[in-house]
Amino acid sequence: MRDWLPEAPVLFYPSLARELGSDEALLLTIYADYARHAGMHADDGSTECILPHSRWLQLADFWSEERLRRATDSLASQGCLQVSLNQGGSVRLRLLPRPKTETPAHKVPEPPPALPVQPVQQLPVYDSPPSRPVRGETMMQRRGPAPTFGGSIGWRRHKDELQAIFEQAEERNQQLQSMQLGWQPSDMFHAMLPRHSIPPEFASECLDEFVLYWLDKDRKESNWDQKFLAWVKREWVKKQTRDAREQRYEQERQPVTGGNDENTRFDSREKRKRITAAIMDIKDTDW
Repeated sequence: MRDWLPEAPVLFYPSLARELGSDEALLLTIYADYARHAGMHADDGSTECILPHSRWLQLADFWSEERLRRATDSLASQGCLQVSLNQGGSVRLRLLPRPKTETPAHKVPEPPPALPVQPVQQLPVYDSPPSRPVRGETMMQRRGPAPTFGGSIGWRRHKDELQAIFEQAEERNQQLQSMQLGWQPSDMFHAMLPRHSIPPEFASECLDEFVLYWLDKDRKESNWDQKFLAWVKREWVKKQTRDAREQRYEQERQPVTGGNDENTRFDSREKRKRITAAIMDIKDTDW
C-alpha cells in the first residue's frame, strides 16, 4: 500500500486552536519550530529571525500568501509575535514569550499562615565575646568570594554562538570584492609565475578572457590573484597538451625513408609478380 505520510508532521495543539484559532495555532507551531533552529534568542525569552520572502512562503506552502499573511497578522494582534516587512521583501519575526497567568480578580489569594510568636527572653550580657573552639576551614573560605554576575569584575559573558557566527560571516562579506573591468593582478601574482614555469606573456593573454568571464558571473572573492593563478595554470596545461598532440601528429605524417625499407618493398613486389605469372601459366603442371 502506498505511504500516505511522506514527510514530517506538523504539531497541532487543540488548546491553542481554542484560544487563538486553528490557522493561528498551526502557524504558531511552524514559526516556533523554525525559530528554534534558525532564530536568535534574546535574554527576555523572545526569539527573532529574518526570512527571505520566498522562504517565508515555503513555511506554509499549502496556503496562499493572503491566508498566510492574515494568520500572521492575527497572531501579532493577539500578542504572540511581532512582524515587520523590510525593504528587500524579507520578513522579520519576533516570537514573544507567553505572558504569565494572572490571578483572577474574583479569587483572593489566601494570606500565608502567621508564624508563632516566640516569647522574648533576656539574653546574658558579656564584657567580651565568648571564646569559640577553633574548627577547620569552612567550604566558603576555601572557595573564596563568589563572583559578581553582570558587574565590571564578574565573569565574562560569552556571546551567543549564533550571533558570533553572524558576526564572522559579516566580516568575511566586508572583505569580498567584485570583479571590475580593467582589473590587473598584483605583483605577488607575477612573483609566483616562475615557480610554475609559466611565461608572463601567456598570463597576459589569459587576462581579458578571465575578467570577462567573472564579470558575467557577478561573483565576489577575497583574493582574485589566487583565482587568476588557477585559471592560468589550467590554460597552460591545456596549451602544452595541445602542442604535444600537434607535434606527435606532424611526426606521424612525415614519410619514412631508408634503404632497407625500399629494398623490402621492392622484393615484395617482385615476389607477387612471380607468383601471379606462375598461376596464369596453364602449361605449367608442376603444381
